[in-house]
Amino acid sequence: MTFQLPPVIVVAPDTPVGTVIYDASVESKAVTVDCSGDAQVRRGYLYLTDTDAREDVMPGVYQTNVPGIGIRAAASSERFPGYNEEDIVRPIHYLGSIHGYSQSTSTFRAAAQLVVTGDIQEGDLDTSRLTSMDILGNAAIGEMRFSPASVHITTNTCNLVDRNIYVPLRTVNTQDFTGQYSDVLTDGSFKIEITDCAAGTKVDYQFTSAGSTGVTNGNILGIASGDSAAEGVGIQILDQNNTVLQFDRNYTAITSTQDKVPVEIPLKARYVKTGEVKAGKVDSVATFEVFYR
Repeated sequence: MTFQLPPVIVVAPDTPVGTVIYDASVESKAVTVDCSGDAQVRRGYLYLTDTDAREDVMPGVYQTNVPGIGIRAAASSERFPGYNEEDIVRPIHYLGSIHGYSQSTSTFRAAAQLVVTGDIQEGDLDTSRLTSMDILGNAAIGEMRFSPASVHITTNTCNLVDRNIYVPLRTVNTQDFTGQYSDVLTDGSFKIEITDCAAGTKVDYQFTSAGSTGVTNGNILGIASGDSAAEGVGIQILDQNNTVLQFDRNYTAITSTQDKVPVEIPLKARYVKTGEVKAGKVDSVATFEVFYR
């Protein structure tokens, strides 16, 4: 039985201990075993040992060669396995013996998880060390393997180029503001720029009501008050497709980054009429958050 892992697994650097970052199950075809004499039955990891155990994280977790990443597996030839003491895979150990001639047909089932065990360090997971077997005498009657042979574990940190983006808006005369919305008032400099992402990182972003100068209808940013402030208008933020962005809603900028290739989130802004328009100064603050997953 082979578990197929992704070639790259991206983990947030602050992922809590005990978080499962990979979870899968597999099932073999029916296996018929003929035994003509006495034989011992053994099961377990071939390379992991008791010193690799991380029972402090959760039962059945063993440390892999990548700091911060553990493996937990369970297997059974009688049912779908659970992570209980009967089914959890341990380092190779004696299960019992068979005496005399016997024949049996079984289907092997296994489940496996990768689990965060501590601070994660980027590295290549050697999946050959995770191999386990069911052995009857000297014959392997069941084997649990992982593919590919090496899985790159990376923490998906990125660099936000500018945390405070100044966005100049073009001047609009009140007599020119005849419709509900103004034209787009920004140029190509209004964008969120991100660099140094690891390959396979998903980048999401959102604008939040908290920290902003008031939000109405979910998408109209208020203007800071003052003696010289404009009245009767708010600001809407749009994406590159001219879709009005809702505050406190998550948007995906890119589903999977290329290694170290910069990411840009182009944005636009326009005025929206909220009442009788009065000329004046426009100052607003829109707080944004960027998430690397």
